[in-house]
Amino acid sequence: MEIVLLLIPLALLFLAGAIWALFWALRKDQFDDLDNASWRVVFEDREQRKGRPGTSKAVSYTHLTLPTKRIV
Repeated sequence: MEIVLLLIPLALLFLAGAIWALFWALRKDQFDDLDNASWRVVFEDREQRKGRPGTSKAVSYTHLTLPTKRIV
């Protein structure tokens, strides 16, 4: 039963750390653009597979929307 006196404050500290990490990530805009980075890999792979092995071609991302910085 004495272990509960240690585990409850330890759990509260862990919870406080998790909440702090969540708000830090929100402030640093970590959740703003979840799709473009993953799709960029797919588009690059398609461009490389389309052809012309040995030639390096610049990939255009003009069809993707760029993330905008929110002012909070």
